[in-house]
Amino acid sequence: MVRKRKQPTTGIQRYSRYLIGGVAAAGLLLAVGCLTKGSTPSSSAYLQLGGVSIPLLGAVAYSLMAMLSLAPATLKNKDLKAPTWLGLFMLSTAMVIFSGYLIYVMFGVLGDACVPCILSAGLSVGLWVLTLLDGDRRGLGQLLLPGVCVAMMAILTTSGMHAYAQNPDSFIAGNPPPVVSTESGVSEIELAKHLQSIDAKKYGAWWCPHCHAQQTLFGKEAFEHVPYVECDAEGVKPQPRTCQAVGVSSYPTWEINGELHPGVKSLQVLADLSGYSGPTDFTNPMPER
Repeated sequence: MVRKRKQPTTGIQRYSRYLIGGVAAAGLLLAVGCLTKGSTPSSSAYLQLGGVSIPLLGAVAYSLMAMLSLAPATLKNKDLKAPTWLGLFMLSTAMVIFSGYLIYVMFGVLGDACVPCILSAGLSVGLWVLTLLDGDRRGLGQLLLPGVCVAMMAILTTSGMHAYAQNPDSFIAGNPPPVVSTESGVSEIELAKHLQSIDAKKYGAWWCPHCHAQQTLFGKEAFEHVPYVECDAEGVKPQPRTCQAVGVSSYPTWEINGELHPGVKSLQVLADLSGYSGPTDFTNPMPER
């Protein structure tokens, strides 16, 4: 019987698991710092997966990398080395692809580079390299199929994230209202935030031209802060029963401080009705009737 010669353990392999754990811990601290300090453009739709920001997903991924790398030593079970190596490779491969997508979005789409994101991308590449060095060179061929599968899944996921961020309405069931093209000034945004803080509501329907006219007065940035209730059953996230219970009979209708105010209102009128005391240099004119 010919015995297979055991490949000698290199210096890097003796400490690779601890190096992976250390790098993963550094990445976890970096991701948590980004989440707490808000130092990344994570609010962008390009940087979210199912409503969850990529920095949060990164924190989870770094935590898993640390656990997988240290599991054999912590549990004192050498049999875990092979399966955890495969897990480390698959996870780090996905992290490298997501990091590439993140760098592309930062420079190619948002034009807003952040140092923590670049550092995280470097750590992800480092984890991938350390994972390859940790394994037996004769077993690298076994990583080809799972590596290709993980890469394809990660590429499809990031492509879906990019497509959703470019046109979210195509992924939403129901009829969305027309897109608001007007811009918002500081006054419009502050008024919208004030209306949100006092729980004011605008009731409308996706097909209603007067509702769209009201939205253009705020502009696209400001209207995102206005609580909107869709009354038509064929709209996006409809709440027709809520509209009926309140007594809405025409669109748009504002509910401010418990009172209903039907019709398109100028922003100055809304400011007066709601007790708004901020800046009032509103820029978008009332539409002609």
